[in-house]
Amino acid sequence: MKALATLVSLLTLSTMAVAHAQQLDPQAEIRKMQEAQAKLMVAMVTERKSRLGFNETVNTLQDVARKRGWEIGPVVDMQEAMLKAGQKNPRPFKMMGLCKRDLAENLLKAQAAQKVMPFAPCRISVFEGTDGKVYIAKPNTEFMAQMATPAFEPLLKQLAAEEKALLAGIIE
Repeated sequence: MKALATLVSLLTLSTMAVAHAQQLDPQAEIRKMQEAQAKLMVAMVTERKSRLGFNETVNTLQDVARKRGWEIGPVVDMQEAMLKAGQKNPRPFKMMGLCKRDLAENLLKAQAAQKVMPFAPCRISVFEGTDGKVYIAKPNTEFMAQMATPAFEPLLKQLAAEEKALLAGIIE
């Protein structure tokens, strides 16, 4: 019996030693999680090159959105805001509130029914890159649809199709 107790004790100690040796470096795990979060954040936004100049891109987006029945919200001149904040030589950059009302309302209702944080991807940014070209950035609604619950997926897919139509003649 003593031999069995000793064997169990040794087995327990060796199992604990192996478990301790296999314990992961917490800092390395944190870095891995941060890298994964950074990749996810990059995937959550899509950036496309415009065929048009800066002001023409902003104006065309608003015109096409209006014709397609989108709500046109405020346009924030981020270049002006950056100048006021003391940044020297900021590049042109505007954030626009553009929303396809019926789809956004249905999405918000579905989110409320599921008791999740409300979110509607209703912002599009136009900016001049460091290469001097004009870009349009927006939430990656197609990617969001792939990750969404069944209650939100069809709505996000419809919104993604609408966004695609909105940008069709503008992006390269």
